Amino acid sequence: MKIAVSAKGQGLDSPIDPRFGRAPYFIICDATTQHLKTLPNDSSTAQGGAGIQAAQLMADEGVTIVITGSVGPKAEQVLTQAGIKVYNVKGGCVCDALKAYEQGNPETIPNEPLHSDSQQPSKKRRFRVAIATDGDRVAAHFGHCPHYTIVDVANGRIEKQKVIPNPGHRPGFLPGYLADLGINYMISGGMGANAEELFDQRSVKAITGVQGQIDDVIKACLDGKLTAGPSLCDHDQ
Repeated sequence: MKIAVSAKGQGLDSPIDPRFGRAPYFIICDATTQHLKTLPNDSSTAQGGAGIQAAQLMADEGVTIVITGSVGPKAEQVLTQAGIKVYNVKGGCVCDALKAYEQGNPETIPNEPLHSDSQQPSKKRRFRVAIATDGDRVAAHFGHCPHYTIVDVANGRIEKQKVIPNPGHRPGFLPGYLADLGINYMISGGMGANAEELFDQRSVKAITGVQGQIDDVIKACLDGKLTAGPSLCDHDQ
């Protein structure tokens, strides 16, 4: 039996992508051998019929269970005809989905982080934050910062924290690059409308107008007291 989970990134800690047809990846687990396979979804950028194409891909891969956010009626018809059962969940990460299914409770997969006051990361759930970083402070420009601080948070505590270099600013690249790392929130001083839209398409919440020391911002995230404001720039892509 093979279980496929729609994912925003390529690892087990990647958030579940709520969009079946537009998910950039599917993580496929063979329940018998425990072998994992990361399958890029080439139909995610199709102009039309992405769900149907993704459903056919699942059938071709011999998948019997799909865990995702939602499936359109046409794609669901293809999956049903192929004998593939669908579980709809509200969020969580791939490892949560596989563990919950293994325990016979796929409906108990933890929800994806929610926003308090429309922008606050929840301190009661697992999430990943990227912070545009310049030295020890939040960078004013999302696309032109030297580094990004990546923080994994679970139940109000830091699980892992690392700093990665900005791979280079070019139109439309960075939102996809960071989304593929499995982030749920992108924090910066400023961000252009195009970049924010691209993050939204990947179900990543962009939080702008944030200033101050990186450590203080991380603590504010943990405490649910992050202070945001208007974007400090309007030209990043």
